[in-house]
Amino acid sequence: MNYAFLPDLSALAILIVILALVRRSHNEERANAWLLGLVLTLIEAVAHIFYPLEGMPNKVLHVIVLDCYLLAGLVFLWAAGEQLLGRGTRLLYLALNGLPLLLLMTTYGLNLRTANIYLPTIALGLVVGVASSVVLLRSWRFALFNLMGWVAIAALVANGRFRPAVYWSLACLYAIAAINFYRKLERRSTGKLAIVTGFGIWSLCFLLHPWIVDYSAFTDIASHVWNMQKSLISIGMILVMLEEQVSNNEWLALHDELTGLPNRRLFASKLSLAIENCDRRHTSLALVVLDLDGFKQINDSLGHVAGDQVLREVAALLRKSVRSTDTVARLGGDEFTIVATDMATETTVERFVESIRLAIERPFLVQGQAMSLTASLGSAIYPQDAKDSIKLLRVADQRMYFLKKRPVQPVQIAAAAAMPQA
Repeated sequence: MNYAFLPDLSALAILIVILALVRRSHNEERANAWLLGLVLTLIEAVAHIFYPLEGMPNKVLHVIVLDCYLLAGLVFLWAAGEQLLGRGTRLLYLALNGLPLLLLMTTYGLNLRTANIYLPTIALGLVVGVASSVVLLRSWRFALFNLMGWVAIAALVANGRFRPAVYWSLACLYAIAAINFYRKLERRSTGKLAIVTGFGIWSLCFLLHPWIVDYSAFTDIASHVWNMQKSLISIGMILVMLEEQVSNNEWLALHDELTGLPNRRLFASKLSLAIENCDRRHTSLALVVLDLDGFKQINDSLGHVAGDQVLREVAALLRKSVRSTDTVARLGGDEFTIVATDMATETTVERFVESIRLAIERPFLVQGQAMSLTASLGSAIYPQDAKDSIKLLRVADQRMYFLKKRPVQPVQIAAAAAMPQA
C-alpha cells in the first residue's frame, strides 16, 4: 500500500463533503454531476492507495482506476456540455462514444498487450464516433475530430504504444472539459479560473504520464501534481456555487421574487438614472403607476394561488407591452410602475397609457378560467409635471388614486371555453 496518498485523499474527501453541503442550497443537475464526477475521482484515489510501490498494479485495481478516470471525465463533459442540444441527445452521444473508450480502458487495465485485441474496439469507436456526430450533433467537425482521434489510437496500438493510446485519449477528454468549462462559466468567476486550471493540469498529467513513468526521478513530484488538480477543481466548483448563490441573493435584493420584475429599490435607482439621462439629452419621460381593480375579489374568491398567477400574468403582459428601453417594476401588492423614456408629447404619453390599459384588459387564463381585468393608471411627465423622482411619483400616484375612486368594475370570470381563441 502507498500511504503517501492518504493526506491528498483525505483533503479530497473533505472537499467533496463541503461541496455536498453547499449543494443543499444549490440543488440542480449540474451540481449533482459535479458531485458524481468528484466521487468517481475519490474512488480512483482510494484504489490508487493499494497500488504496489514497485511493479505492475493489480489488474482489478488498474481497471477501476482507468474506468473511474474515464467515467469522471464523461460526467464532467456532461456538466460542461452544450445545453442547447437537449438532455437526451447529449446523454445518448456521451454514452455511445463512451462505451468504446470504456472497452479500451478496461482492455489496457487487464494488461492485455496484443494489438489485435484492441482493433474491434477501435473500429467500433471510429464508426460510432463519426455516425453519432453526423446523426445526433449534425456536425462534420465533430465527426472529423472523432475520426482523427481513433485513427491516432489505432496507429499507436499498431506500433505497440498501448500506454500513450490510453492516456492521450484521456488527455483529450479532459482538455475538452477544460475548454467547455471555460466557455460555459461566468467570465469573471474566480471558481472558473480554478476549474479550468485544474482540468488543464489534469489533461497535461495524462499527456505526460507515458513519459514520466520511465523516469523514476520525477515520480514523486508527478504524484503530488497528479492529486493537486483534484483539490483545485473541487475548490473551484465550491467557489462557483457560492458565487452563484451570492449573485442570486443580490438579484433577489433588487427584484420581486414572484414576478421577476425590479422591486421598489431597483425601480428608484432606474428612475433616477432615467431622469439624469433626460437632463443630459434634453428629453422627456413618462412615469406610469398602475393598480389593478378588484384584485382583492380575486384573492377572496379564488385564493392567493390564483392571485399570484394573476400578478405573474400581468407582469408578463406589461413586459410585452413596453420597449426594451423602458422599465417595468412591481412596487408591492397589485401596484406596478412603468418608466417610459423619450416621450416627446403629452399625446404620445396618452397613447402609451392607453396601450397599457388595453394590454391589461386582454383576457387570460387563470386556473382554467378566462379572466378579464381592469386597472387604474396614473401618469406623470418629467420635467413638465415635476422636477425630481419623488414628486414625479407623487403626481402619478395622485392621478391614479383619483381614477381609483370611481366605482370598481367587478372582475369578469368565465369558463375557459368562452375565452376567444387567438
